[in-house]
Amino acid sequence: MNGKKKETKIVIFGAFDSGKTTTLDNLCEKKTKVEYNGTTVSMDYGNTFVDGEKIHLFATPGQERFHFMREILSNGLNGAIVVVDNTQGVTEIDSSIMSKLESKNIPYIIFANKQDLASHELEISTAAEIVPTIATEGDGLRQGLEILLNQI
Repeated sequence: MNGKKKETKIVIFGAFDSGKTTTLDNLCEKKTKVEYNGTTVSMDYGNTFVDGEKIHLFATPGQERFHFMREILSNGLNGAIVVVDNTQGVTEIDSSIMSKLESKNIPYIIFANKQDLASHELEISTAAEIVPTIATEGDGLRQGLEILLNQI
């Protein structure tokens, strides 16, 4: 053992306007954003500590034209959070992200976000755990992160 504390990289994925940045904002003490007109254009970054372990969180842009950033940020990740807008349901982008994570055996969890705006059940064929969240209030976020960390 080299005495270094463990650090974990989590990437937050999801379609445009699903709540990725808000999720990161409410999970992290320190944050850095790269935005244009309020929209993430390359990534958002933040970190937090859970049980003394430093967790690095990266939120990807949701627009398809920034798909290359999802690929770049995926390098070296330990786990992922897929934020699904519960008012929209699972998008093609969400399905594609989940398929890639599953094909690479990367642990992930689904945040069924915007529970305050819609209360229907998401129809997702995956073994990943689904956590109801309200990112704007921070509801369910920490619980979901801890569930994911236990899977890693």
